[in-house]
Amino acid sequence: MNFKTLLKRLMLGTVTVAAGISLVGCGSSTSTQSSESSSESSQSTTKTTAASKARDQANNQIMSGQYKEALKTLLAVKNPDSQTRSMIKDLQKYLAAQDAYNDQEYDEAVNDLSSVSSNSKPMRSAFISMKNKAKQAQQAASASSSAQSSQANSSSSSTTASSSSSSSSAVNSAAASQTGMDVINAFAAKMNFNQSSYGIIPEGKDGDVYTFEVRQNNDDNTVAHLIGIYQYNAATGAVTKIN
Repeated sequence: MNFKTLLKRLMLGTVTVAAGISLVGCGSSTSTQSSESSSESSQSTTKTTAASKARDQANNQIMSGQYKEALKTLLAVKNPDSQTRSMIKDLQKYLAAQDAYNDQEYDEAVNDLSSVSSNSKPMRSAFISMKNKAKQAQQAASASSSAQSSQANSSSSSTTASSSSSSSSAVNSAAASQTGMDVINAFAAKMNFNQSSYGIIPEGKDGDVYTFEVRQNNDDNTVAHLIGIYQYNAATGAVTKIN
């Protein structure tokens, strides 16, 4: 074997070893990238699962009228996703509207409930019910104010109208406190009123028989048209339209 042939063989061996080292390096890099991708995917799944569980719990609390507790549940999520943040925003607006309503600031309550950010059905139902209550109170307050500024000899009838309005509001409030979300949801499902455009307002309760006023919002949620007054027997499931 001459010197040139030997030199060529040595050079070929060097190239083969280098190629092997290069392949090992690539394999290590690919393995590292795969591991990192798997870790990121696992963290994302954990985050989504925690947020989803919190939203499910919050929806149940909203259906039970536990709005502050629902907000605490969502705020406890360490890494909230976009839907969780939207529900937090909606609950904060709802609680602000509730405070405004209790303070008889009905215009402010209606403004707080102008839009819903999340896709939570219980949250949307709560928005519609509270908004309709605030609008009714707003209209009653406006009518009362107009009556008070009318002629002096109409003060007696104005007082009667105001008293009647207050009595009606008190009855509605008492009926709402005695009516659980499960009853409202059962009635809505039976009558196909469980869409976000419908508002169901408790008007009265006599044993297992509940009276509901049903309204439907127009496309831009500025007007709630009266659909009818219904009596719902929670024990038998029977529904009667009385108006």
